[in-house]
Amino acid sequence: MKAVVIGGGIAGLTVSVMLLKNNWEVVVCEKSKQIETRGHAFLMDSNGMGIIQSLDSKSHKKLQKAKIDLYSLKRPNGEELIKIKLDPWYCIKRIDLIDYLYHLLPNSIVEHNRVFSHFIYANERAVAAVFENGTIEYGDIFIGSDGSNSKVREAIFGPTDFTPMVIKEIVGVSSTKLSARHVKTMFQKIQHSEKGLSFGYIPTNNNDFVWFMQYDIALVDPLQHNEQDLKSFCYDLLKEFPIEVKEVLDGNDFSTTYIWNTRDFDLLPSFNKNNIVLIGDAAHLALPFTSAGTTNALHDAKVVTECLLKFKDPVNAFSNYYHSRASEVKSHLEQGRAIKELFLNPLSNNERNFLLPLISSKNKVTQAKKPLKILYFTDPICSTCWVIQPILRKLQLEYDDFIEIEYRMGGLLPSWVNFNRGNIANPNDVATHWEDVSQQFSTPIDGDVWIEDPLESSFPPSIAFKAAQLQSKENAVLFLSRLKEMVFIEKKNITKTEFIEDAALKCGLDAAVLLKDIRTKAVDLFLDDLRLAQYNEIKTFPTLFFINETKNVSVKGLQTYEKLESIVTELLPDCIKKPNTVQPEALFQKYNYMTEMEFSFLMNCTVEKSQDILNQLNSEEIIEKYDSKNGLLWRYKDYN
Repeated sequence: MKAVVIGGGIAGLTVSVMLLKNNWEVVVCEKSKQIETRGHAFLMDSNGMGIIQSLDSKSHKKLQKAKIDLYSLKRPNGEELIKIKLDPWYCIKRIDLIDYLYHLLPNSIVEHNRVFSHFIYANERAVAAVFENGTIEYGDIFIGSDGSNSKVREAIFGPTDFTPMVIKEIVGVSSTKLSARHVKTMFQKIQHSEKGLSFGYIPTNNNDFVWFMQYDIALVDPLQHNEQDLKSFCYDLLKEFPIEVKEVLDGNDFSTTYIWNTRDFDLLPSFNKNNIVLIGDAAHLALPFTSAGTTNALHDAKVVTECLLKFKDPVNAFSNYYHSRASEVKSHLEQGRAIKELFLNPLSNNERNFLLPLISSKNKVTQAKKPLKILYFTDPICSTCWVIQPILRKLQLEYDDFIEIEYRMGGLLPSWVNFNRGNIANPNDVATHWEDVSQQFSTPIDGDVWIEDPLESSFPPSIAFKAAQLQSKENAVLFLSRLKEMVFIEKKNITKTEFIEDAALKCGLDAAVLLKDIRTKAVDLFLDDLRLAQYNEIKTFPTLFFINETKNVSVKGLQTYEKLESIVTELLPDCIKKPNTVQPEALFQKYNYMTEMEFSFLMNCTVEKSQDILNQLNSEEIIEKYDSKNGLLWRYKDYN
């Protein structure tokens, strides 16, 4: 079978590599006279990177890329609206990816200077593609990958009904040095609060920044006759923006800067006509707000190849390709349009309804109400709560279908003024107490934080937890666990904003929103917890109330797993314990730090067996050793 690929961009080159690997005859017809260098850089998610990496198992040539794991949205006055950690995305220069794909193809299969003209048909199927230079290329299937202004799409479906162009985007690459924290891994966007105007910049692999300016053409849309006009236009439109924007523009070469007319079109009813099929922007076009164009092109290439290998008839293959891809590309189309409306009407935005680029919307699963609630009064600096954490984790793992743990803050340390609880009246007393608890329960705890950087109160991290709950109950629990890891193991003063922010980002929370909520809504929620603790006369941490429709059983202080399990089975005699199916790596992904004893306890295996598993995970560089003052822990390596 012979495939004629019309368009030698990323989609066309990728599908060509895939078909060649499966012994197809392929010819790539590219309109440019040489390798196309137009275009600066783009973002690609980890799925897209996986497709690229699968093309060359021998890894002869390394693809240059910069990892992007933070997204921040600010106002021109510096107010940060959003700051969130991303699943890995990568910034890649277009020329680097094109060059990488070219090295995977024999030079003989790429034909340049071929501008598509029309098809020759026989029995309603295309048999050849004709080009403006008179060349005719015969084939069995024809793949149109010639971009958003696709002539192949027009040849098989007629003129495209594009949406009106209301936003333009100017894109360039700047060789400048910025010293802001996280700047080398952050996608930073600055958006005007009253009009459709934004500026963003993303680091590339070689210390440059690809930058973009998006603007509503209703504001101003003069003609730029030369690079000086374009430069003046950018500086003038962005004069209210912060100094870092000027620094990026100062390092830009405006002779290579482009203006893009952003537009899209509705999802096509099909991506093919008989044996002619479209992929990439030729098949579907989303607005640039989603940053999904390149990743979608790679997925198209992968799926269309898989369908051609699975189905003998190309028409059947292309029909299955459409049904596999249509839903996802439509969602990106709709997401781009929704973000466009918010961009054009920024006054309708707030930090809780922003639609973010780079983040796929996940369907929220509404969980059924569980028959047993455990009301858990705790505190971020309670050492006994740290000791009981593995027990509660195991209870949740084995009875998750039946129990729901509701976390409440108890306010253990308001301040040191007139504080006297048991034998503790000052930070040094806490340091001694923590060392004793560590020895008594063979649990790593480092009390030196109370000597080196003592906390003045447990209220700030408690309020931060309530702020986290406003975003996600599940991520709030991860956040609380991370705060405890910081203070009990890493000796970090978790009342400090920098550590609260780091914990929030690590646990999938929006750090900018969290810091705002800490100053406002979360305070009242924390006070509600304190009132509830006072009403229930909570003087011991942890205190747990097991509540179902008919009974209420409470326990105070450290308890064995068997004791808590007996309460669950007493209140829910028909509940069924889950079989232990959690994989070791998944356990570390979920809980990050574990001692050998805790791992053995959660995995229901012997200490000897757990040692073998841990050593194997360590040899595979999945986990690493963490030497704390009072014992060895194992830490998930990707948890950074």
